[in-house]
Parts: sequence; C-alpha cells; structure tokens
Amino acid sequence: MNLIFDIGYNHGRFTDACFNKYPSTQVVALEANPNLCDKPNGDNFVLLNRVVSNIDNEYIDFYIEHGADGISTASENWINNSRFAKGSKYITGPAKWSDAIKVPSITLDTLIEAYGTPDLIKIDVEGYELTVLTGLNKKAKDICFEWSEELYDDLEKIVSHLQSIEYTQFGVIGYFDDRDLEYDTVTHSDQGDPYLVYPNKFYTWEKLNFKRFVEPERRVNYGMFFAK
Repeated sequence: MNLIFDIGYNHGRFTDACFNKYPSTQVVALEANPNLCDKPNGDNFVLLNRVVSNIDNEYIDFYIEHGADGISTASENWINNSRFAKGSKYITGPAKWSDAIKVPSITLDTLIEAYGTPDLIKIDVEGYELTVLTGLNKKAKDICFEWSEELYDDLEKIVSHLQSIEYTQFGVIGYFDDRDLEYDTVTHSDQGDPYLVYPNKFYTWEKLNFKRFVEPERRVNYGMFFAK
C-alpha cells in the first residue's frame, strides 16, 4: 500500500501497524483530541488535529472521555445510546464524557484532494462513522470502519450511501457473541477489530444478510466493516 488514511488516530496503534506491515507507505492521520496530536510529522507521516465530518471548516463539538480516551467522540448518539452509556453484559458503564470542546472539521473529499486517493481509508470514530462517510462523494478505494450492533441503523444508512457512490462489495470481521449462528458470510475474531485483517469473503449487501447477526439492545457484537 502506498497511502493510508487513519481516521481516528488515538494513540497511533493502527498507524504503527501500517508501518510495520508496509514500511514504505505514507499515512495521513486525523485525530480530534488535541491531547493526542503531539507526534511530529515526517516525510511519510502527517497528523492533523481535525474532526473528519461531512462539511469543511466548521467547529464541531467533540467530547473527551478522560478515563478512556479511545471512546471520545463527536457523536451524541454514541454518548446516549452506546454500550459505554447503557452498559452491556461485559461493560458496566456509564462512561463520563467531558463538556464539548470545539475542533475544526475537514471532509474525506478535501483530504483526497490534498493528499491523493488512499489505498485504504480506516475509520474508527466511536459512532461518528456515518457523518464521516457522507463527506465522501466519489468512490475511492478500500474502506474499513468500526461497527457496533447498537448503531445498526447508522450502518444501513452508511451502506446506502456507499452504494450510491458505486461501492458494491462488503465484508465483515468482528466479535460475535451468538455462537450458534452459522458464520457463512462474516469472519469471527476474538479481537473484534484486528488491525489490517480483511474479512475472508466479500458479498453484495443483500447476500451478506448482516442483520441476522445484530441485536441492538444486546450491545455486544462489534468489529470492522469493509467496502470496496
């Protein structure tokens, strides 16, 4: 891979995995939490303190969870309805997000115009994925983004948007608690969202038949959803 966008950089573990696997790649990373943007840029690494959104140059509310910065978010839906708000059989919750800070926005369209079309766009933004992806208005290359079953309605809207810009093949890797189901169209991983691991197979949205793996009120299943 020559170019990767890391949307939701956090502490940079995904970026580190990219350089370990593809030493000569270039990574453009975006992180909304200003406290996590202290890594210096280099010849093959750019880190921008921006919220990736569906509009450019707006100041977006961003909520930091200081005890668990990996679930910081720009999504009020995430704050109100995720497993970290309502709990689950594995999470007691609730998390405690800070008052909003204002972070400038940028779209995927603008990032592509500035840096080129990446071979992979990775998005892990805690419930804000729909807004991020509606800022992409032309098919790029491979995309992967985090999914969680409690936000399944957002996933359906994301797929509809991606189909409208000519994405046709979809694959899922993730943690699935309902072990009695037949995993014929998805790839199970105990890690849930392992870095740079693609699903075993890709399907049309209809053949993927993903809804059968989802119980929004359970708030357990999650992983990475791929589109190409």
